Amino acid sequence: MRKKDIQLLAAARQGDIAARCEVGRRYLTGTDGFPLHLAQGLEHLERPALADSPLAASIVAEHLPLHEIVRLGHVTTLKRAAAVGSVPAWIKLGVWSWLTDTCSAPAISWLTKADELGDPLARLLLRAADRGPRAGFGVFLACLRGNTAFDLEALLQQAIGLALENGQGPLVGQLLGAAAQLPLPATSPLLATMCDALWRAQALAGFDLTSGPTDIERVLDTCAHRGNPRAALLLGRALCGLEVVADRPSSLTEHANMRKGAALLLRAADAGYGEAWMLLYRVHSDSSASVANPQMARFCLEKSAAIGDPTAQRLLGALLLRSASTIEDTERAIHWLHEAAGEGDGHARSILCSLVLPVSGPESLAEEVIDAIHRDDPWLAWRLRVAREFGLTRLEALSADIASGVRGWGLLVGPNPFVVQPKLAAPRAIPALTVRALSRLHEAAHVLRQTRPIGGAFEGDLRQRSVRLRRRLAHHAGADDLFFAQGSASTLDRLRGGAKWAFHERDTLRQALAA
Repeated sequence: MRKKDIQLLAAARQGDIAARCEVGRRYLTGTDGFPLHLAQGLEHLERPALADSPLAASIVAEHLPLHEIVRLGHVTTLKRAAAVGSVPAWIKLGVWSWLTDTCSAPAISWLTKADELGDPLARLLLRAADRGPRAGFGVFLACLRGNTAFDLEALLQQAIGLALENGQGPLVGQLLGAAAQLPLPATSPLLATMCDALWRAQALAGFDLTSGPTDIERVLDTCAHRGNPRAALLLGRALCGLEVVADRPSSLTEHANMRKGAALLLRAADAGYGEAWMLLYRVHSDSSASVANPQMARFCLEKSAAIGDPTAQRLLGALLLRSASTIEDTERAIHWLHEAAGEGDGHARSILCSLVLPVSGPESLAEEVIDAIHRDDPWLAWRLRVAREFGLTRLEALSADIASGVRGWGLLVGPNPFVVQPKLAAPRAIPALTVRALSRLHEAAHVLRQTRPIGGAFEGDLRQRSVRLRRRLAHHAGADDLFFAQGSASTLDRLRGGAKWAFHERDTLRQALAA
């Protein structure tokens, strides 16, 4: 460093305002014997003594690139410089206002001031602005290419982030449309920002893309190729013709490509974006699609159900129940339907209700009789409670092994050891329709499990249990239909699922599969 530079630094350290400003300028520009060092330059220019200095503000406005001014929070400094007539400050404020304000008036006002003093860049920008925000955005940015004061990639990243933060849907669309037209390298951070913005913009009111689908597709394809799962999900949905941004797949792609779209959706699903599994199910279950694959569709539906999608759980449960040929199939079906109903799915609950026989009689009277019986015979009282909650027939209520039949979704009754007729003896899965039903089932199982060591002697065979029940009900003036459902052998057989159930409940099933 030259002697006069050392003397200048010494004067700056001693508080000389002019020296501080000059040292700051040289550090910001990296000229006159000083290295380029933004932090050092700003340290000199941000001293409290220079807080109101027009010269310091002008140096920052004129020599610091706009994206650095924004990043370092010096937009207010830019406005101070503009207030004292700095042309570079006017232009930079005009550009920043154009990028961040939904109204073009502030930007045009700043640029007009610079144009009146003959600035050629301001004149070019004003001509672009005359086309309007929607049509002139790309032309406006094209005027700034190659200008070291304006790093377009960094500025667009900052402007897009601010617009998203403020929920400015139309502005986000304009910025993304302009950014998509830039010749960006595959490694540009702006590409990832654009993909993230497209993802978040789906929830913004008024969002609409201003660029053609070819530009956006190129951006998403580049990001997906570099392993961005959000880009893969967005592009996959668009290529498969599914709803994407602004509910229009055509806003992102020019042509459909089901095979590529399905591959991208699978990549997104594998990366942890669970909603892609349900989209894949829709694609592969469409028999008219070029990628129709029933086995793959079932796999994707199972994956979606496993991560907690209520729609997938309802569809899987309904399909399993429709094709059930064993009690294990029915149990699996009810499990998924119970999960979906627990998330508030009304169609799943309707299917579960179709599997439970109704029990007549007022609830209050039934509870009164059960409470009276409970004082003398807790074993029988708990069986009556379970029978009423789950719609058991008299035969099922007396013979079911409740302790071993408890499931997370309800009760498995049977097989009945006391009955020879197959349709009556076969096991039946009954879902719990309420939280109370499930709670009472667990309480009953606990009580009945305690009697198991002496179960044979205590409970007796079916005839002994029937006599015991008849005597208790007669003693307390209770009727059978207050606790037990009525169902023939064919009705019980239908409630076990499969084709018979599907035919009888075809309207309920059709609605559940179509929703």
